This record gives sequence, structure tokens and C-alpha cells, in this order.
Amino acid sequence: MMTNTHRPNCANAQKPGCKCADCGGSLHGWQGWTTLAADRQGERDDRRRKLEGSIETRRSGSLRFNACNRQAYFDLARLDIADYLWATDDRPRLNGRLPPEDLSLEPSSASSDYGRVTVLAQRVMEETWPEISVGIDNLVKNKSDAREVKKLLADHIWCSLLVALIQLIERFNKAIELLTDAAKRFIKEALSHRFESGISPLVANAVISLVVDKAWSALARLLEAHFPLLGTDTLRALRILTVFTCPSVEHHPEVYQHAAKPLMGDTNEIVTDEIKAQVVILFSAWWRRRGPDALA
Repeated sequence: MMTNTHRPNCANAQKPGCKCADCGGSLHGWQGWTTLAADRQGERDDRRRKLEGSIETRRSGSLRFNACNRQAYFDLARLDIADYLWATDDRPRLNGRLPPEDLSLEPSSASSDYGRVTVLAQRVMEETWPEISVGIDNLVKNKSDAREVKKLLADHIWCSLLVALIQLIERFNKAIELLTDAAKRFIKEALSHRFESGISPLVANAVISLVVDKAWSALARLLEAHFPLLGTDTLRALRILTVFTCPSVEHHPEVYQHAAKPLMGDTNEIVTDEIKAQVVILFSAWWRRRGPDALA
């Protein structure tokens, strides 16, 4: 993996709702979680103890239904996913750690879920961001305004793009059908619903088009490199990446519905039963309070 060069709180998803102009959300969360997945088991055990220690209970011992516990248990689910990624990667360990992904190899050589997650994240998000950032600077001449636009992109745009891609892959059975103009329009529309801002509609549409065009080109290059864009393995990798990336799942029901729930029901038993049960209880109560349309 490339060296983390932006805010650690953003990379490690330590600030729910993070709006980082340095990466526009393209590096949020997934860098920290994939790094943790590649690390020694002791590092993940330490994180688990800290998360369990942050859980709040009533005097009776029952769980509090609050934002702190939703965040803690969702992070525990992410930690289970990190454990799964480490355990299912067959490469030899170096001092208990997974070796870095060899970026000189073809993307099709990624044979584990850890490899597929990192390839998708690097090619579609990390490597496209520098051009997107420059494109925004060219579209929005005022430096301060351009920075605000990049912060807006960090507010669920990347996880919205991933969810839309998941929905498309569920719908199609041929990669050539996936990369059509109609599919591209579907993703642009999905992102436009999340990109609510004070900037002009013309600029907003141009920014969304820029993001989708760069991501689309990256997907096309992956297809040319024989990376399997369709199938159960890619869907699982996209769902993991989505869960790792989303800055605040409780404010993004589509991520819960199309990424988190399928992962919790995955036959590979990625998330442990205890964590799964608590996540479902806490978030079901949250969605009920938000109203009947929250998961429509």
C-alpha cells in the first residue's frame, strides 16, 4: 500500500462524519482498516479491547441505544471483517503481518478478498483522486471554494458510488453490460442525490461527472487487465470496501442495506454472531426512530 500522507483521523475512520478536503473522502477509513487487517493479531486484539471498553450500559447492565454504541458495535463488525481478511489471505506472514500488495503485478493476480479490496480501493479511489482534485481546482477557481467542494465530496460520495456499483453488479451478468452509458448515468444520478451543496447546479453536475468519469476509466482499465468485475468475490470485496469507507453508516441507510447486511449474512461467517446480533438490534432501533422510509 502507498504511504498514508493525509490526516490519520480520516485514514483510520476515527472521526465519524469526516469531511477531509485533503482526500475528498477517497482515502477515508479503508486505509486504516486494511492496514489493521494486514497487521499482527495483537493489534486487532488491542483495538477490540478499546472498542469493547467504550460500550455504554445502563445501571441495570442493559445496552444503551445511543450513537456511541452504534459506532462501537459497527466498528467491532469492521474489526471482524479485518480479522476475516487476515485469516483468508494465504500469503506467508512477515513477523505476523501480511506483506504489502505488489502493485507491479496485474490486478487479476489478487487472489484473496484482502487483495481484491485493496486493488479496488487503490485503482478506483486512491489513484483517481489526484486528477479529480486538479479537475476541481480548474472548475472552481477560488481556492477556498474548491476546498469546500472537496469537503462535500467526502460526505458520502465515495460510499454512494460504491453502493451504486454494487447495485449494478447485482443487476448485470456481463462486464460489458456493466460499463454502459446507461449504467454510468445511474451512478451519476445516485451521487447527485448525496451531493447537496450551496454551489451552483452547473458546477455540482460538472464535479459529479468528473468523479464518475475518472472512476469509470479506472473500472475500464481493471476490466482490460482481466480483473473479475462481476461475481460473488467482487461483490463481497466492494461491500467490505463500502463498509470501511462510509464516514457515518447511521446516516447512510443504503450502505447498511446493500453492504453491511449482506456481509453479516455472508455464508463465510465474516461477522461473528454476537456482534451481528448487537448491530442489528442497535441499527434496527435507529432506523425505526428515523421513520418507515429510512430503509425503503
